[in-house]
Formats: sequence, structure tokens, C-alpha cells
Amino acid sequence: MEYLYDTHFHLDLQKDRVAAIREIEEHQIYTIAVTNLPDLYRREAGEIASKYIRLALGFHPELIHQYKNQIPLMWELLPEVHYIGEVGLDFVDTTYKNEQIAFFSELIERCRFDRNKIITLHSRRAVRQVLDIIGNNFRFKPIFHWFTGSKEELLNAVEKGCYFSVNKSMMNTKKFQSMLSLIPDERLLFETDSPFTSFSHSHHETLTKISQLIKEKKENVNMWNNFKIVLGTRI
Repeated sequence: MEYLYDTHFHLDLQKDRVAAIREIEEHQIYTIAVTNLPDLYRREAGEIASKYIRLALGFHPELIHQYKNQIPLMWELLPEVHYIGEVGLDFVDTTYKNEQIAFFSELIERCRFDRNKIITLHSRRAVRQVLDIIGNNFRFKPIFHWFTGSKEELLNAVEKGCYFSVNKSMMNTKKFQSMLSLIPDERLLFETDSPFTSFSHSHHETLTKISQLIKEKKENVNMWNNFKIVLGTRI
């Protein structure tokens, strides 16, 4: 049986969190629930107990300057977690670019040789810089969330061993469709990035549609097997 899963889902931002959890459990959707701040992760970790929800410790790059008082909490919680996200760089506004780079660089160095870490990466207008900071020598599993980089950057990420989580909005763009064939079948994963996409569909319906869209382009890809490999023994 091929189960559904979601590698990038904002549980804390859902309009009805109770209903979202109910749907996840009813449809057995293995979900990595990312957080935007360390204290949100700490709160969610104390409130949620579901075999299908894996909470990720996150610190959204656009929030680092505003909430830099939470950086020590990030480092305090980091050793105990397997899942990290949403983290990375966002250069839509470069006002606090250097602060983002400093934080993300330290995060990667703290995780570099931890094979138990799975990191879902934000890289809007900053794919090259994210790749440069990751480098070539690491043991964690990096997943590019909503990849919007160039063909050359995608090939660089593939060469490094990165995974790519794909949502419905990505599959509807000509740019990404033209690059999909460059991603090895075994590096493709599902995401919804809900609630930032798919407002008119349920979690289950959205993931089913993404699956259909990918299989139209890559008939033999086994998306469930890819997810099992990323998570290892944690399913």
C-alpha cells in the first residue's frame, strides 16, 4: 500500500487545527509539521501527540531579526530533534541578509554531521547561497521546499544529494515542469505548504492530486518509498 504524506505542512497556521489533525489521522497522512519559531515548536510539542505528525523545529528566515531573542532557544532545542524546518534564507528583502546568513550558517554547522537530522529548506531568491552554506560534506538529509531556482542550481543540488518536495503550485508552472525530468525519481517528495497553497481542497485531496500530476510525468516513481528512505526507521 502507498500511503500519503506531507513533508512541509504548517499545522499551527491552519484555520481549524483540530479538523486538520482529524483529517491527518483519518487518512493516515504522515505529516512533517514545520514551525516558524522555536517557541511555537515548544508549544506544539507539548500539545500534539499523533503517530502521523512529526513536528519540526523551525525559525523562518524572515523572522530572525524580529525574534533574535529566540536564537538561544533554537540552539537549546536543536540536539533533541530529528526534524528541522522551516529554515533557510529569503532574499526578497535583503535588509537583514547578513543576519539570516549568520544564523543559517551556524545551524548547518551544528547539524552538519548528524545523520539523524532531516532539514526542510526555504530558499526564496537565495538557492545559490543556501547551497554554498550546505557545501558538499554533510550527513543530514536536506529537502528543498518549493524549489524556484535555476536549472544550474537544481543540478548542483542534485549533485549534492538533496531531495525536493513538490507541491501543486509548482507542478502548474512551466518552469518547474521543464526541470522535473532533471530530478532523479528517488529524490522526489510530496509537500502541500498548506495553508499557503490549495485553499479549496482538503489535505487528502491536494496530496492525491499532486501524486496524479507527478505520475503523469514520471510513471515509475515510488513516492512512498522515497519518503520511507528519508525517514529511515521512524515510520
